[in-house]
Amino acid sequence: MTEIPGSETAALRKLIASSVVSKAADYGLALVAPLAVLDTTGSPATAILVISLRGVAYVASPFIGSLIDRFERRLVFALSQLMQAACVAVVAIALDSDYVVALMLLISGLGGVASSITGQFVLIPELVAAERRGHAVARLTSAIEFAKVGGFLIGGVTVGAFGAVNSSLLIVALYAVAGGIALTLARVRVGSTAPTSLRQDLVLGFSWLAKPDIGWLVASMSVANLAVGGLGTVLVTVLAEHGSSPTVISVSLAIGLLAGAVGARVAPRVMTAQSLEMKILVYQAVAALALIAIATEISNAVLISGFAVMSVALGMSNVASISFRQDVIPVAVAGRVNSVIRMFIAGAIPLSGFLYAGAETAHLWLWLPAVVLAGFSLFIWITYMVKFERRRGKAYAK
Repeated sequence: MTEIPGSETAALRKLIASSVVSKAADYGLALVAPLAVLDTTGSPATAILVISLRGVAYVASPFIGSLIDRFERRLVFALSQLMQAACVAVVAIALDSDYVVALMLLISGLGGVASSITGQFVLIPELVAAERRGHAVARLTSAIEFAKVGGFLIGGVTVGAFGAVNSSLLIVALYAVAGGIALTLARVRVGSTAPTSLRQDLVLGFSWLAKPDIGWLVASMSVANLAVGGLGTVLVTVLAEHGSSPTVISVSLAIGLLAGAVGARVAPRVMTAQSLEMKILVYQAVAALALIAIATEISNAVLISGFAVMSVALGMSNVASISFRQDVIPVAVAGRVNSVIRMFIAGAIPLSGFLYAGAETAHLWLWLPAVVLAGFSLFIWITYMVKFERRRGKAYAK
């Protein structure tokens, strides 16, 4: 594996540190907010819906991507963290008001979108040479997965010991620290080299969906996220209904996320002889099988072990899919193109929560939409793989 030289290491460490603290805040919030709403309303469906609103901000992703490519990128990264700190501060003050909490989570999602796109898809190509990006992506992705573990543990322990308000204030502090670390990064150039209109930016971003490699990837990953994107919140509510305490829930889910962090870290060493396309297929297939195991709900042990296996597969899949996009998309347009991609792929996550909530409200089998969608996601990528192999075979024939 190609090691990252010292000239790039310091900047990468700062990027990872800011991303880790921010992601810990994200996942602490993902535990504290639904538990607080569940305690207030007694409704699992409402708890799932409220936290899912945070991801609705991905609808605005293409506009955010245009801003990322127009302004100095380190500043965008830092301000996105500080914006989330301000929103969660309001949440801490108004936890008894479901509407205020929902609105602030929705607005904070805008900062989350900007932070995610800038940190994972824009700054790494700026900071790390192309031949070393795979290693950098694995380091950042695995660090983020470890941060998810910390976030759940912090949220579970603090909400159980000190209550939802104090837990929310701790999350505010984490976002503020993440923003402060981001400001220590060296200035990164503005993405756009020539003035463009918002319409031109949107046309450019959406035009990449017509490219076969990107289009098929977006379709498959979006459907996969519809299946499993809301799973963490659903497991929080399911385990809570089974009588588990916040601390037990957070530790149980942290075990699964820890497995996902390990999976992301070792991803570059797994299936090294296979293409990124094949890796994505295998990892998504394993995730689908894990979902089926979770859906049986035989016991809490099956729920958590299935979540752990799925987390490993998704951690590896994230590394493969991010590397795939970084190989294909030029860095100068990375903000605009990835923002459109993320609108569909990450935007499917809150929709997943809505599907679970809808199934619960309609008294259907909770896992039915997810299982069907996971199978459809595999079908889409297998179809692409067949077309890809045929196209490559024709190229060799020439």
